[in-house]
Amino acid sequence: MNLKSTVDGILKKNNRRFVWLADKMDRTFDGLKLSLTTGSIKYRDIEKMAEILEVPPQTFFSDLTAPLTDPAGKGIRITITPEYGELKQALKSCKELNAALRNQIKDKDQIIALLSKN
Repeated sequence: MNLKSTVDGILKKNNRRFVWLADKMDRTFDGLKLSLTTGSIKYRDIEKMAEILEVPPQTFFSDLTAPLTDPAGKGIRITITPEYGELKQALKSCKELNAALRNQIKDKDQIIALLSKN
């Protein structure tokens, strides 16, 4: 989810600048930009931003949600996809690196043992 790019698109469509939005929200330019970039913005700020930009709050989350009902029409189903795929891949890479480093430590210990025999 990239809130900053979504907000930038809405501002561009409305011929407004990011400074204008920050001023309307009583936030600093840098503070608002950082909270949108890192995803640390509070929901009440998102609601306020949606009101100022005259869009529904779900506009900012359109890439994260699937239809709210399952095919049978029972219950609510929400699917979160984009960012978790990257996190899973990063975790897999870290696990592989961890295993490789552990093997290097074992090899080092074996080399030290062989050298100390002589």
